[in-house]
Amino acid sequence: MKYALLILLLLPGSAGATTYKCVDDSGETVYAEQPCGNNSKVVPYVDDHDISKGMLVLTMDVNHSYRTSGTVNGSPVTFVVDTGASGTVISQRVAMAAGIRSCSTVGYAATANGVVARCTATVSEITFGDFRVRNLVVAVMPNMPQDGLLGMDVLGRLKIQQADHVLSISSN
Repeated sequence: MKYALLILLLLPGSAGATTYKCVDDSGETVYAEQPCGNNSKVVPYVDDHDISKGMLVLTMDVNHSYRTSGTVNGSPVTFVVDTGASGTVISQRVAMAAGIRSCSTVGYAATANGVVARCTATVSEITFGDFRVRNLVVAVMPNMPQDGLLGMDVLGRLKIQQADHVLSISSN
C-alpha cells in the first residue's frame, strides 16, 4: 500500500494545467496556476515542446559534469546536463526568481540522494545555448543546491554525443 502511494506521488502533474501571468504589487511578473487577482492573464498552453535548431558544445568541468547557462522565464540559471534524470528540475530559489509562485502537484521524488520533497509547475520558457523550450512541466525542489538539471524530457528530443570530455548537443 505505501509503495502504491509513493508511486502516485511520483507521477508528474497535469501537463495541460492553466498558467496565469500576473503583475504583483511590486510590479514584478509572476506565474501561478491559480488566478492572482483582477490583473490575471491566462498564458495559453501550447504543447510546442519543439526545440529550436542549434548546436551546443560543452566541456566537462572539474566535478565531471557538463553545465550550461540558460534562463527560466527569462531569469538566469546554470543547468547541469543530467541524462540520468527523467525530467527537468529547478531549485526553489530559481522558481521564485522566475516568478513561479504556485505548483500544480506536491509530492516526493526518488533521487540519487534519496527521497525528497518536490512539486511540479509549468514553466513558460526555458532556454539553454541556442535552444528554447516552451510550456514545460518541471519539478521544483526546495533544497536543491544546483540551479537546475536538464533532464531527458528535454534532452531526449535532441542528439547527444560525448567523447574525450566534450558533450555535443544538437537538433535531431
